[in-house]
Amino acid sequence: MNIGLVIITICLSIFSTGVMSYIALATPIGPWIAPTLVLIGTFLVHLIGLRGKQYSDGLALVTAGGSIGGILATALSFSFPTLYFLDQSFFGGWMASPFYFVALVAGLSLAGGSFGLLIADLLEHNLIVKDELPFPIGQLVYKMIAAQNQARKALELAIGACSTFIFTALHGGTWLFRAVLASGVTLTKQYALGPVTIPLIQLRFDVLPMLLAIGFITGHVIAIPLIVGAIARIGLMEPINNLFFPTISGPDFLLAFGSGLVAVGAVQSFFDLPKMLRGWFRKLRDGGPRKSMDMELFAPLQQRSHMIQAFLTLILVIGYLSAVHFSALSQLYLIILSFVCAYQIVVIAGKIGLAQLGRFATFVMVPALFLFGVDPLRVTVIATFVELCGGVATDVLFGRKMGQMAGINRTTLRWFQILGLVVSSIAAGVIMWLLVHKFGLGGEPLVAQRGQARALLINVSHFNWLVLIIGGIFGLILKKCKLNPMLVLGGLLMPFTYSIGLIIGGCLSFMVKDREDWEPFWSGVFAANSITELAKTLM
Repeated sequence: MNIGLVIITICLSIFSTGVMSYIALATPIGPWIAPTLVLIGTFLVHLIGLRGKQYSDGLALVTAGGSIGGILATALSFSFPTLYFLDQSFFGGWMASPFYFVALVAGLSLAGGSFGLLIADLLEHNLIVKDELPFPIGQLVYKMIAAQNQARKALELAIGACSTFIFTALHGGTWLFRAVLASGVTLTKQYALGPVTIPLIQLRFDVLPMLLAIGFITGHVIAIPLIVGAIARIGLMEPINNLFFPTISGPDFLLAFGSGLVAVGAVQSFFDLPKMLRGWFRKLRDGGPRKSMDMELFAPLQQRSHMIQAFLTLILVIGYLSAVHFSALSQLYLIILSFVCAYQIVVIAGKIGLAQLGRFATFVMVPALFLFGVDPLRVTVIATFVELCGGVATDVLFGRKMGQMAGINRTTLRWFQILGLVVSSIAAGVIMWLLVHKFGLGGEPLVAQRGQARALLINVSHFNWLVLIIGGIFGLILKKCKLNPMLVLGGLLMPFTYSIGLIIGGCLSFMVKDREDWEPFWSGVFAANSITELAKTLM
């Protein structure tokens, strides 16, 4: 194993974990980071002197290993902050003991991620070889590595990165010169127009490049829901609060209204559950010896290395769950349901490239509330564990698909992915503690909208029922308009300072003929601003 590639994989794992921890806590989305790692790895792998087939294989290996940190951090940042919003004093007690906090988060990441890796090993042959699912992100990464114009894309990445470093230096200053530009610009000042309050909207230059890049790459997926959410907050929610519920404070009304949105989304998601489970059990019942969910599923366990992996993984999972006081029955429930949900997440992602982590975490979490009466810690662990399993399994299979197309030795690829998982799990605990310690949760910039949404769902019975119903009706209207209520909720909860950058970036994507031609440039912008923000957090 090339030591240079190992070092690059470790660096990319820490980078992707840090960047996606920040992004997933500050925004309601978690974009795949693998394409950005390909472009960064282009320079790093060349630096260690690899050329030709060794270069392309090395770039594929470091990307597959490093990208696991991105999805692991996304899953963790989406669900783990739920504990803060359910019991701030308990979460604060953890934060007061950094080593304890890091150990608990890293242990959860490693346990959930290892189970996801085991699931990926079990499903790989059936889904990639037999069912031939496309796994679009894996194909995209392979095509980026194999592209003949890779040099041009790398140059565009460098231009984006350099221009962002220069912009950051001009408004933030360096050890050589003072800041030339202001730290931001005010777009609107706060003022009232009857029951409507126009908010203070500012552009903060320190994170603006990153927000523009995310908005551009995700396009209408993020821009339109955030615009709807921002307009609804100004023109709908606040007037209703002021005119009809003046005794309810603005923050409490927002939480109740948002809870209605979350509840409608959860209920409608549960309508899809019987259909998905019916399809899964039909495959299991009718598959026979040649279908996907048959005994071939367990064929990898016939190899000694996989048997050892499965044994160690189960010991790790059971050990962690026991340490946080899960009963034997609740452990069995979580392990079985996590496997079922991870399978569904992987199949969906294998077809369309999107990992729907949140809805499946809800599928497991809500029944557990009634079956086991779990407390804030255990309900948080359940949701986070499911997201970690499904997310890591998906990312691993994206890497395996890329490896299959590139003809890379599977054992070598697997070891790089294991390395990425271990490094990312350790880094995730450290980085989350640093981010929360420096910025806090629930405010600017770490809104942790996904964690807030899950806490709202759990505490839905504590809010004003009439406001809940109004929020629910709004959620149904959004569904009819084919808008994602969770992303719209992001527009309601996220500070305008952050949502405006994402919206502008999304609008910019509509102004170019081919968005993919600009993605290397914006990936460079994203990477450079991420590095500067990560460095400031660690300092």
